[in-house]
Amino acid sequence: MKTIPQEKRKTFIRIGLAVAHGIFLIVATLFYLSITFTLDDEIILIQASAAVKNKLLGQKERPDTDRLLLVNVSWDKKLIPRTDSSGFVLGNQAITNRASIAKLLQAMNQKPDNHEFLLVDVNFIDPSPEDSLLEAEFARVKNCIVSYHKDPKGKPIYPIIKAPLGLSDMMVDDEDRDLVLKYHLIQGDSLKTTPLLMYEQIHDSKFEKGFIYDKLGGKSIFNSFILDYPVDKFDIFNRNLYNYQYINEMVNLSPAFIHAMTKDKIVIVGDFEDRDIHNTIYGKTPGPLILLNAFLALERGDNQVSFVFIFLLLLAYSLISYKAITVNDPITVWVKKKFKDYNFIVEFTADVTFYLICFGIVSIITYYSFGIHLAILFLSFYMHFLEVGLVALDENKREKAAKKLAAVEQENKDEVSS
Repeated sequence: MKTIPQEKRKTFIRIGLAVAHGIFLIVATLFYLSITFTLDDEIILIQASAAVKNKLLGQKERPDTDRLLLVNVSWDKKLIPRTDSSGFVLGNQAITNRASIAKLLQAMNQKPDNHEFLLVDVNFIDPSPEDSLLEAEFARVKNCIVSYHKDPKGKPIYPIIKAPLGLSDMMVDDEDRDLVLKYHLIQGDSLKTTPLLMYEQIHDSKFEKGFIYDKLGGKSIFNSFILDYPVDKFDIFNRNLYNYQYINEMVNLSPAFIHAMTKDKIVIVGDFEDRDIHNTIYGKTPGPLILLNAFLALERGDNQVSFVFIFLLLLAYSLISYKAITVNDPITVWVKKKFKDYNFIVEFTADVTFYLICFGIVSIITYYSFGIHLAILFLSFYMHFLEVGLVALDENKREKAAKKLAAVEQENKDEVSS
């Protein structure tokens, strides 16, 4: 009669441990999502699931195409002197024609409240004769951000032109492939990136730094998140879904035409075809498009930490943890019966495969529901070795109990014989 309550007590203990371990896995997941490191096998899964969702199933959520105006500066260049550290002229170098940008700003400044926002993703590092004119127009323009970048040591390199600035660096997640996978809203200790600054200004929201997750407009968010691309280069260059202009042609239009083109638009000025190109899960992608998609991700809430997401993880992680904590669970027992030669290789393969399937299903659900990928390979290997450790502890406990029982039986026999 005492066996049943004892078994129930053990079951409740296992459930409690499984839930506690599920909470631990959630914390580990949130931490993993916040760092730049990503395993190669995780990247393959992310590419595959993104391709199925956006290409095969056609579930890409494109933004309002009338809201965007993309202005390409790739082929509008001007030669300036190239000097060494002593000021000696070595030759010439090509930079973006700043006179064209100044003309565009001059036309837009005639109706300063006409556009929704202006991002000038051009690196103004070297001086040119048009800098004073361009700086005067930047002083007048409203709702604008100009990109700046960091040096290899992480130190900001500010442009020579005074303007509202935003950090537009891409942090590489895979050094070998130079792959940009995640976007990080805060880089370094406190450097706000351009998409974050755009969101704060357009939606009058405030970013607040947190420990595991941050807050934006009072909503909990991840600082680091895997980017989806509702606006991609195929839609721009092949389908012509978005208004795409070359700046050297655009500035020759009358101010009235420019006002009509920029009215209520988010205007992105940058290099879409030449040098500012990065590797992503969708292939070569222009830097201005990465910044735009990061901003759109904030608007869609792709990086928001929702209660439903946390609850789903807790439920799934607790169930998976219960399997490991149970030790001789039905799946392990079935594998042992199925394979007579049950050894380390069979155990490793069966466990990792089981956990990969479980975490893979959870990752697919979270990606399609919340746009968040999970680190299934890392979690699967961790759970396998956790289960191996628990099995070893259980066997050690059983061996000690058996030895103790044998010692008691031997002691009883000795007493009887004496």
